[in-house]
Amino acid sequence: MTDSPSIPGFEQSGLGMLVAAARRAIKHAVAPLLDPLDLTPHQGWMILLLRETGPLSLTDLALRMWLDHPTTSRLVHSLEARQILEVKQDPNHGRRIQIGISSQGASMSETLFMASETFRLRMEKGFTSEEKDAFRRSLHKLLFNLSEINTDGPKRKGKSKGQDHDLD
Repeated sequence: MTDSPSIPGFEQSGLGMLVAAARRAIKHAVAPLLDPLDLTPHQGWMILLLRETGPLSLTDLALRMWLDHPTTSRLVHSLEARQILEVKQDPNHGRRIQIGISSQGASMSETLFMASETFRLRMEKGFTSEEKDAFRRSLHKLLFNLSEINTDGPKRKGKSKGQDHDLD
């Protein structure tokens, strides 16, 4: 395995800054794949998740996307209005809905899947299975630590000015 090229400031950057930089870089790299389909990254990830899992409740979808219910609901409604997703009553639960890919959205989901597989392979190039597993474990620790910080701190009403709620 060859070493990656040096990135100025990398060694001095904190984990939070590096995670934010990786998020931005992923969003910018994914945009050319999604632009022809007129999708945002979150919309694309939602379609791919539903393609992989099959229909989900709003709660399950929000949890798996790491989003809150209102944001998830807005994404679902925007894709439902475009007839990419369909929302139906859950036959096993009277008050729950199931969100899935519509028959009209199936073709788009396949196109998106093929593009995402190519992107994933390119993004993960050079990583061994062990490195990917170690990276997942490290991200798990980071997310766990952040969840503890979020539950320990005072609850804020409304959005703070620094909060990132963009969906692109």
